Amino acid sequence: MTFEDEWSKLRTDAAAGRKSTHMQLNQTDPPGPSLPGTLTLKSSASKKKSAVNALTTDVEPDTKKAGECVDETTEKAEKEFKDWATGSGLTDALKGWHTSVKALQARLSQEKTALSGTNKYFLGNDFQVGSELTTAVPSAQYSDNTPFSSRISDYYR
Repeated sequence: MTFEDEWSKLRTDAAAGRKSTHMQLNQTDPPGPSLPGTLTLKSSASKKKSAVNALTTDVEPDTKKAGECVDETTEKAEKEFKDWATGSGLTDALKGWHTSVKALQARLSQEKTALSGTNKYFLGNDFQVGSELTTAVPSAQYSDNTPFSSRISDYYR
């Protein structure tokens, strides 16, 4: 169903006083528990490392160059039109540009830091959960010293 078809149906339903109870989101996981073969949370240390490397070697330097490229031409035009309203407009535009470039560079830096720390976070989180699970039930409670043994055999006597 195209957007136009769906929009037309929604308008027709609204005009008729009916409420649509159906909404379709394309390319989402089905509701409910994840079934085998469906999308799950995955983490790839090599892909994160590759992304951090790309941010460091390409994206951040290219962003800086692009920001400086506009500076040269705009500053020259700003000087040429300094006594005109255009000059003050260019000054304001250049200030906005600098703010945007700095914000983008800060965001890229934050993303790089987050990607670098994600693997450490996952490992640390796994270790913490594992240590909490092993301390939740004392191993002395089991005769074979197996933490979290099933004890299902107690029910089949």
